Amino acid sequence: MNDLLKTMANDMNIPRYHNESDESFVYRLCYSALGQWCLSTAMNTTGGAVGTTKHNQTIVLNNLLSRFTELFPYITDRFIDSSNQQISFLVSVRRAYEETGYLLTNSDNHNRIANYGRTIRVGDKFLFFGLPCEHCEVNGLGVFTNPTDYLVVLKDFLVRDSLPGEAYFNSRFDPIDFYQRDIDLSELEFFNPKSNNVPSMSWGKKPETDCTVARKTETGPFYRIMKVNDDIQFADEPVEQQSDVFTSYEYRRLYFALKFHYDNPLKATITKLDELYSKIHIAGHLPNREYYLLLLLSWPERNAFDKVNFIIRNDLLASVTDALADIGIEIKGGQPNA
Repeated sequence: MNDLLKTMANDMNIPRYHNESDESFVYRLCYSALGQWCLSTAMNTTGGAVGTTKHNQTIVLNNLLSRFTELFPYITDRFIDSSNQQISFLVSVRRAYEETGYLLTNSDNHNRIANYGRTIRVGDKFLFFGLPCEHCEVNGLGVFTNPTDYLVVLKDFLVRDSLPGEAYFNSRFDPIDFYQRDIDLSELEFFNPKSNNVPSMSWGKKPETDCTVARKTETGPFYRIMKVNDDIQFADEPVEQQSDVFTSYEYRRLYFALKFHYDNPLKATITKLDELYSKIHIAGHLPNREYYLLLLLSWPERNAFDKVNFIIRNDLLASVTDALADIGIEIKGGQPNA
């Protein structure tokens, strides 16, 4: 490993896991370094103003990524979304920081660092929102340092109610909310909570359960449906246009709750890599709240756009599995990789 990589690993306190390939380790170092540079640009001071334009952040990060891929060409594909090459990793990083409160955007479209000393306890470590001057540890895009007086609990960061999977299901399938509608069932597709496919591939032309979600097309309209006295009744299920905002893709929580209720929960499988790291595999895409949490605590495994496989330190794992269990995901495994 060359001197640059050794310095990056030491500065961010990112060790290699057992039998990790050079490509994987260098990718993780560069991934986290790009995040740190994104934050550092927002600390710039020009003419008395703190921060920088979003455009300038993208230029700086693009130059750095180009330099990394020149030095380490074998990681180039790790920062390209093969399913949609129009998606920019660098914009995704900036948006992750904006949506999680690391960056504050003013009316002039300038970003500045949110150095208010906010920390969140994650296991025995503290996720810091800002860029500390003192020694820190970096995991994925998240910065960890000593605790501060401004301490926030993880549930408050997620801005989520406290309803576990079954209680959330009951709140969404109360018969009082449902009524008969003049809707042709043959025009609908129905979510099948008992399917072992990923949720996006779990739709059919007839309902397989007494409670589920129906849709006319993949883009809507959507309805919750419920058998009440042998009649299928409906409740509107508005699904807004989804984006990269923190609260997007919340409808996935409803699918997870349905699967949980019908004893076929979505699964997250933990594979222990060594005494320091584990891998999380999730059998479907998450709501953005939990996805952004994972970006601050771990590294997408296969490439920067991997939304179902993550590499995480073992001492951060319990907080993540608790957050996943809270939305009806079953946690499996945790044993060393054979």
